[in-house]
Amino acid sequence: MTSTRRDDRAKVLAATDRNIQRAAEIVLAGGVIVAPSDTNMALTRDAWNEAAVRRAFAIKRRPATSPLTLFMRAPGDWPTYTEVPDVDRPIVQALAGSLWPGPLNIVLPRDPQRVPDFIVCGGSTVALGVLSNPTVQRLLDFIGRPVAMTSANLSGQASGVLVDVAMAHDQIGDAVDLILEGGKQGTTASSTIVKVDNGRLTILRQGDIQPQTIRETLAGLPVELAF
Repeated sequence: MTSTRRDDRAKVLAATDRNIQRAAEIVLAGGVIVAPSDTNMALTRDAWNEAAVRRAFAIKRRPATSPLTLFMRAPGDWPTYTEVPDVDRPIVQALAGSLWPGPLNIVLPRDPQRVPDFIVCGGSTVALGVLSNPTVQRLLDFIGRPVAMTSANLSGQASGVLVDVAMAHDQIGDAVDLILEGGKQGTTASSTIVKVDNGRLTILRQGDIQPQTIRETLAGLPVELAF
């Protein structure tokens, strides 16, 4: 046995097109996999499958009480899942057009017909993102709709570090259906989270995208920057 235990990690697959398609089929069937994001290796599941969502939280040993972020395939997909008022549409479009794909999550009013209550724990908003990692982009090509992703580690067991394949395998490998490689491509430390609401933009969490970048992106638009 090698020090990385790679030879016996049958669930760990290289990010070939065939393996990515297999991973997509597992997700669509209600399974839970590990796939790369732009930050951590991430527990990945069909956000519209409540059993898969609850299973992913159970794998992390964490209550299913946190709203999920939907990771979409393309920057222009955000209107499908939201009910954004006219005053905010130019703001969201500017952010999406300039900063997606990238480490930015945008919290917007959800479309309750398209985003079920259990995805957002009954809340009125949904967080959306678009990742740049080519493996997850290809995965979303096969799946055909957004997925929910959360770091692939036991709750509280990855403080201050990014979760890589080895950590994901060691901590939760036995509990998932497949681990898809393809990480460390355009990796970032953390995503900035913003909320757009009635002409006002608020930074909920500061990540890799800095306030100055947001100011420059929205220059000339009628928006109140609450930071």
